Amino acid sequence: MAAKRSGFGSVEQLQSGKWRARYKVEGQILNAPRTFANKTDAQLFLSDQELELARGTWRAPARTFKTVESYGSQWIEQHNGLKSSTRQLYRQTFARHIVPYLGNLRLDKVTPDIVRDWHATLRESLGAELRAQDRADRASQVRDGSSTVARSYRLLRSIFGTAVDDEVITRNPCKIKGAGNAKAAERPTLSLPEVQELTQAMPDRYKALVQLLVWSGIRIGEAAALQRKDLQLTGNAPTLTVRERVYKVGGVYELDSPKSEAGKRTIALPPHLTPLLSEHLDSYTKSDPNALVFTTNTGGIMLNSYDGVMRRALDQIGRRDMRGHDLRHTGMTMAAEAGASLPELKQRLGQSTTAAAEGYLHATQAHGQRVAQRMSELADSQDNVIPIGKRKAT
Repeated sequence: MAAKRSGFGSVEQLQSGKWRARYKVEGQILNAPRTFANKTDAQLFLSDQELELARGTWRAPARTFKTVESYGSQWIEQHNGLKSSTRQLYRQTFARHIVPYLGNLRLDKVTPDIVRDWHATLRESLGAELRAQDRADRASQVRDGSSTVARSYRLLRSIFGTAVDDEVITRNPCKIKGAGNAKAAERPTLSLPEVQELTQAMPDRYKALVQLLVWSGIRIGEAAALQRKDLQLTGNAPTLTVRERVYKVGGVYELDSPKSEAGKRTIALPPHLTPLLSEHLDSYTKSDPNALVFTTNTGGIMLNSYDGVMRRALDQIGRRDMRGHDLRHTGMTMAAEAGASLPELKQRLGQSTTAAAEGYLHATQAHGQRVAQRMSELADSQDNVIPIGKRKAT
């Protein structure tokens, strides 16, 4: 199809149906670094270039021979300030969910359309894989992989963002609104009787662990790093202080600080935990203030055996749909029902953003219904109705 002039430059529809934009600068004809889905987008690109030329901010289109795989791998290894566990997670995410789809493409050849196709394909394939795995495990709670897809998208967006800053490419092709925000699937919770059943189903050295995970809401990695000095059980206001967390990096457990400052926190514990935790310390924890609170039978990091033990105990009480991490969800749901505010939930969770904490507030609907029922009971009692008199004119 013949090119159509648009004042500054020209646009042309290709056989594929996409549109190409061309313009001339200092006698040199330049093609837009990508094609466009429609004529309007191509013309808008030309308008942007014309405006940048007029302002004196125009830059020649960048060209690069670096691929997504080569540049992304370098980005991960050279990125400053990453914890070893985070770097390892980035490596795994990049290798499993980005390289197989986009790795061979040149950075400047990746368009928003390609990113959208990758995102949709990853979401569909990962969701199907997880659903099949859950069916094989006979789990009633089916995962959809949304958190992994969102994490993969955030990583890709960050890599391309640095490429723009480095002037390797001109624009970031990751433009899917909301793709970096995971829509967490509804997680199952345990009832209070089930918490007690699970506690009894666990080996004696892990009974207090179950109760602590539920009533404090800390992560299992944080529980694995707890030291005797982190538990203050005297008086009427027992607390737990999170200072460190156990991470698994390359098959090896490492002790390090939480990923964010918000992760370092002191949590108020329900007083009913004091006797159970005191008994656990007396029976299973060394007297050294730096001794780990929870360990295996041989004194090792308890994460070595925790998953298997927890899985068997959950199976025993008929909750195959649950996973160990759901104890945290159970605890935060109980905290919300007990009246914890959003800032309080954030503090207990160790989160610097509100997104994670807000996920637990919706779970208080049943609590809200009980409150509403109680309000009706109050309204039905005439003794509780206080008339409001009219204010006399002055």
